Amino acid sequence: MDLVTQPLEIMKALSRSAWDSFIKCRRCFYIERKLGIRSISTPGFPMNSRVDSLLKNEFDFYRKKQIPHPVFEKYNLNFIALKMDEQKLKDFRNNRKGVRAKSIKTNFEIFGALDDLWFNNDTKEVVVVDYKATSNKNDLDYVNSDKSYHKGYLRQLDFYAYLLKLNKYKVYKKGYWILCNAGRSDQKVFEGKLDFTINLISYDLKTDYIEDTLVELEKCYNSEKIPPLNQYCDTCRWQKETSRFYG
Repeated sequence: MDLVTQPLEIMKALSRSAWDSFIKCRRCFYIERKLGIRSISTPGFPMNSRVDSLLKNEFDFYRKKQIPHPVFEKYNLNFIALKMDEQKLKDFRNNRKGVRAKSIKTNFEIFGALDDLWFNNDTKEVVVVDYKATSNKNDLDYVNSDKSYHKGYLRQLDFYAYLLKLNKYKVYKKGYWILCNAGRSDQKVFEGKLDFTINLISYDLKTDYIEDTLVELEKCYNSEKIPPLNQYCDTCRWQKETSRFYG
């Protein structure tokens, strides 16, 4: 029986990652977030974290100087790193704090930690940014990719943009990934370093679907019935395939 006899107290705050896990698989979301049964975690990516930290330091340097980063000139963008209170920026980047707002249609306070904010001098709007590091010999196209984790990158920018809109920021219609790719370099030997090419990928933000997914999420969380197995979820497929070995 997929019944929970003692439903847990409703979540007060909902992170971007929890929201995204619901979109990927309602069953896994329910089991992890309501029943408290965590899936096996994967190791972190220290190299990516280091690139992320260095990029933040770099853009913060240009933020203090209030001069354009070279990548803006490379792509002919009239952008600048958004000038803002230092502590507020730290909070926005903090995984436990982040940008927070009250959902319009649900009881949730939603939040997410972003990498950076830029400013479009032409439209006078903030620009949502996320840093990515990879090593891939091919040009990457997150927007048109059929990979599920790339689709998650799109939702990530959407969610950040929606949080900012709820906080009364005027948000530029396009979000950006700043992509550091070690796989496109002509580097032949290691010599204690990696050469990265730095590119920007733009994406037309979409936020009109987010509140509806939050409504569905709240219904799912308040339900006493565990959602069915999801045929598109690797964890659910593993559970289904291995269940025949148990009595």
